[in-house]
Amino acid sequence: MVIANCIILVLIVTEWLIKQGKKIVFGKGILKSCFVKQLRCKIKFEDLTYPKNIIREVKVKKNILEVNNLTKKYNSKKVLNEISFKVKSGEIVGLIGPNGAGKTTTMQSILGLIEKNQGEIYYNGQILKKQKEIVPHISYIPEQPIYYEDLTLEEHLQFVAMLFKLPKNEYQKRKEFLIEYLNLEEHLKKFPDKLSKGTKQKFMISCAFIRDFDLLIADEPFFGLDPGSIKKLKDLFLKYKDKGKSIFVSTHLLDLAQTFCDKYIFLNQGEIIASGSQQEMNERIDFVQDKDLSLEEIFLKFIEG
Repeated sequence: MVIANCIILVLIVTEWLIKQGKKIVFGKGILKSCFVKQLRCKIKFEDLTYPKNIIREVKVKKNILEVNNLTKKYNSKKVLNEISFKVKSGEIVGLIGPNGAGKTTTMQSILGLIEKNQGEIYYNGQILKKQKEIVPHISYIPEQPIYYEDLTLEEHLQFVAMLFKLPKNEYQKRKEFLIEYLNLEEHLKKFPDKLSKGTKQKFMISCAFIRDFDLLIADEPFFGLDPGSIKKLKDLFLKYKDKGKSIFVSTHLLDLAQTFCDKYIFLNQGEIIASGSQQEMNERIDFVQDKDLSLEEIFLKFIEG
């Protein structure tokens, strides 16, 4: 019992130290603590006897994006009402809500495409005074395709690569991958106006992924895609998450969202009505019956009150 209590105490202290941005190492009976850049924390149990697969590594993820009290009005009507949320590094966050909930307004306010009325936006812990400060770090898939009518698909990719100073060899490698992966080979020399809705969407996706980014903001990126392309985009999201990239995505495809998002923000009439992982929100709703609800069921229960 004494040993068990000691272990619990150590774990409590460890959790507190991790929250302070420390690195904790258990080894040879000595507890060492030191500051670590980027708040990356590892715990190694070298001399403890319980199975190694219980705890391998603990990483503290920092907030790459933090939104506080974001408010947007059109005339006297509040479209966003003091919403606050965070997106961590290496995390996929789904923004879920009915039409008119304020999803696109939220994303465009973060990007500076529209002017907010109130609130603060932090990127990597630094408050943004001018949205142009985050342009090199954030990529974007808009709800409606945005393009130059007199540039071909390939010329758009070249333009984006040049704008963000992507090395030529890296550009070539990424272009070849994206064009093949998204089946865009036959469309390279075409102008966007000549493309179908689905192909335009894949074109927007290729422009977003041709460049470097730490955070991708994707507004209904699956709209117009066929089932095969939907799976490919989902897999691409997961691939970049594994690289430590963050993705903030809105979608109406809740069955799909629950297969790749880490947590969700439910937005309705400009207000956040719930947020957290699917399990966390499931427990808030169904803590008595202990039933695993689908994301759609959870969302509808929150919407219906």
